[in-house]
Amino acid sequence: CEKHTKDPVTGLLYHAWDEQRIQPWCDPETGLSPNFWARSLGWYLMALVDVLELLPSEHSDYPELVRILNDTLTAVKKYQDKESGVWYQVINLGERKGNYLEASASSMIVYAMAKGIRLGVLNAGWYETLDLAQQGLISEFVLETKEDWVNLNKNCQVAGFGGVDQRAGTFAYYIREPI
Repeated sequence: CEKHTKDPVTGLLYHAWDEQRIQPWCDPETGLSPNFWARSLGWYLMALVDVLELLPSEHSDYPELVRILNDTLTAVKKYQDKESGVWYQVINLGERKGNYLEASASSMIVYAMAKGIRLGVLNAGWYETLDLAQQGLISEFVLETKEDWVNLNKNCQVAGFGGVDQRAGTFAYYIREPI
């Protein structure tokens, strides 16, 4: 995935890649989707730390997966909102009108950081970023109701590609999906 979706400028991974370059959402030259969706990065990072927990550290691919985790989180960290500590729906375009801080992606990124630290594949330098993000999750997204329910707000309902509803991975598409 990293090989085909990593942007050499930002270090972020695009939401998708089409090897055959025939999907209507992909760039005809690169096969890449047009944007970086924060939740796709969150799923990717969670999968990495979950695999690293199960894979023996002696496995030949283990160091490469650790490198990918560190590189991807380093790229993601650059787009952490300095004020809130969490991430935007379209992760690298926080300043664009309509973009919003998104709970599920931010939660996944926090999970991956915390687990990476616990597993020892991320160094202690990540604590500061993690602490800011965890506080941001609570202050930005968590609401306790008068009935003592805890709600996580500002989750994008769904996003993907294809179908008949113009799911093309454009900025406008990600922003118009229900929250």
